[in-house]
Amino acid sequence: MNSVSIIIPAYNAEKTIAECLASIQNLDWDGEREVILVNDGSTDRTAEIAATFSGVKVISVPNGGAPRATNIGIQAAHYDIVASVDADVVLERGWLKNIVYPFEDPNVAGVTGYVEGASSKLIGRITGYHTELRHLRRPQYVDAMGSANTAYRRQAIIEVGMFNEQTIDYDVDISYRLRSAGYQLIFNKEAKCKHYWREDLKGYLKQQYGYACGSLDMVQKFGKTHNQASTLGMTLQVPLTLIIILGAIVGSILASPLALIALILLPMVHLPDTIAIFNRKRDWGIVALPWLFTLRNFAWIYGAIVWGLRWAQSRLKT
Repeated sequence: MNSVSIIIPAYNAEKTIAECLASIQNLDWDGEREVILVNDGSTDRTAEIAATFSGVKVISVPNGGAPRATNIGIQAAHYDIVASVDADVVLERGWLKNIVYPFEDPNVAGVTGYVEGASSKLIGRITGYHTELRHLRRPQYVDAMGSANTAYRRQAIIEVGMFNEQTIDYDVDISYRLRSAGYQLIFNKEAKCKHYWREDLKGYLKQQYGYACGSLDMVQKFGKTHNQASTLGMTLQVPLTLIIILGAIVGSILASPLALIALILLPMVHLPDTIAIFNRKRDWGIVALPWLFTLRNFAWIYGAIVWGLRWAQSRLKT
């Protein structure tokens, strides 16, 4: 496996795309490669910056979302191994070699790598720390892969019908379809990258709302509530949060207003991960994690409610 197509779906990525492309050009790789950036209707300088990098093919299309842009890149690719790299990711020099060698096994259709945080602001740092912690706990063989730094066998992608352009969880969707087709998916901790996460609260919560809706799409389609990335513990936080809130409200009405003190349990749910991350990073900013993730759980609940209402509305129409 010495020929790889690297696909970067990019939308308004002018802040990070130069660093992303520079890391791709700096990869330790002696084989053939092509770099395809699909400019997904950006209104900033993403395409202009990308065009300054030699060897990068820029395909500009109207905005249609990351899965559509990725599909366009796959259709334009010439090699059997296609790597999907987010525009806000910086690859380590040895990433490509480590992401490709598991494809020597013909049963492997996808390989994903380890993600470290690159953000300096508080919300981005916390998201990055928590992602690293979850990745440290992941096994080698997985059922689902993210899109940030992942390679696929192109023929397998075509076989299962390409990426689903109707869901935000398109990476999980295709992972489940590849597994259902009998392929193996690999998590290789040695294939490392750094990722710039959402750094503003509004953008972060909007993203988490989208994740909630996407996760419910996957539950409806595949009947799976969790995987090695979105764990059972994360899934259970939604009903647990609702139980704590309802318990505190009902208790304050039927017994005593002091029952509202139970709401302190909401951030306390996140203390084990907070302590584990602090022991690794020694960053006092991590004390904000319980409060940030409590807000995240509220965004998940709101997403679940909206998704449920849309589902009920669609059922009534049929």
